[in-house]
Amino acid sequence: MNSERSGIASATIRRSVRRFFAFQLSTEARFDSAIWIIYLQSRGLSLAEIGLAESAFHLAPVLFELPSGSFADLVGRRWSLAIGSLLVAASAALLWSASSLPLAMLALFLSGASFSFRSGADQAYLFDTLSLEADGVRSYPSLLGRLLGAMYLVGAATAWIGAAVSDINYGVTFGLAIGAGLGGAWLAAGLVEQRSTPDPATQSGSIRAHLGETRKTLAGSTLLKAMLLFSAIYWAASTIGHLYLQAAFAERGLSNSAIGLVVGVTLLVNALGAALAGRVAGRGSFARQLALLTAITGAGLIGTGVSGLGFAVSAYLLANLASGLIEPLISDWFNRQIASDRRATVLSVESWLFSVTMIGAFPAAGWFAERFGWAALYALCGGVTLALVVVLLGGPRFSSRIRPGWGS
Repeated sequence: MNSERSGIASATIRRSVRRFFAFQLSTEARFDSAIWIIYLQSRGLSLAEIGLAESAFHLAPVLFELPSGSFADLVGRRWSLAIGSLLVAASAALLWSASSLPLAMLALFLSGASFSFRSGADQAYLFDTLSLEADGVRSYPSLLGRLLGAMYLVGAATAWIGAAVSDINYGVTFGLAIGAGLGGAWLAAGLVEQRSTPDPATQSGSIRAHLGETRKTLAGSTLLKAMLLFSAIYWAASTIGHLYLQAAFAERGLSNSAIGLVVGVTLLVNALGAALAGRVAGRGSFARQLALLTAITGAGLIGTGVSGLGFAVSAYLLANLASGLIEPLISDWFNRQIASDRRATVLSVESWLFSVTMIGAFPAAGWFAERFGWAALYALCGGVTLALVVVLLGGPRFSSRIRPGWGS
């Protein structure tokens, strides 16, 4: 499809892509990202309770991820994105007032629901909008890499700003987070969207039927299912290491501002990795790229747990450079495997699997860290990541089939 056949002028498409970029940047304005665990600890919650609250975050995608993906495919990606941003604002307001575990769980449940409405719909919107112009899809990996790089920069700046002002007043930090959510909802509602026409032979227009067709799509591709599982486990291990970094470094005596600086620099490194993805895409075997970057991530996570603070920070930055490179490469691979009218829903399966994993893994990781220490936790996260290289990418039959393109 190109802009002539879509009925949408090229100038309008480019304008909408720019607006989408602004929306995505607003989603990364997470001013509370570097301090929310510390904040809940200051409100009297233990690490185990915080782990339970984080599990509520991941319960929401288990319940809403697939229906919200179908909602995005059937009703519109922009409305799904707008709802997601409104939920961000509601979650930040509740978290600010959380003085007990039930309130913290509700706040993080709404945050998880916001993630559900945005995940899948965001990648699907960008990929489909680019496909309206000739050869637009070819620019997806490099364009997404640059966008992710900019998002990481915004995330770095807002994480540091939020952490810095939290030393003075936590209310300012959460007020900024609420404002970012409301601004994102306004940006999403104004996006221009070309709706795909479902195949009448397979689509009834209902969410239930749409989910049934998605199940058939997954049942027909063992490789797609394996890659979805790989992605869920990889991001779960990385996310556990990232979220508990706050508590791990606070225990080493770092202030909120210093932790915010580390998180901010980490996001800068993520941005560098994402920006380089366009140059890496298409060079060599995708399976070998994935194996190498996964191995670097695992080694970096293990190094994060060592006693030397300088080495630990360097190892963590290395892990995040690799994950920054992986994200746009995997996204491009997934989008090329999926038909447009089911794209958001299938991509939501990846997030659903991630959340199912995190519901049990995150509180278990908090308990594990309290019992055995941070070095043991980061060794475990890194070991799981390294195991993915052996289990999923070590077999020649599997690795030879993972390659960019439509065929699977």
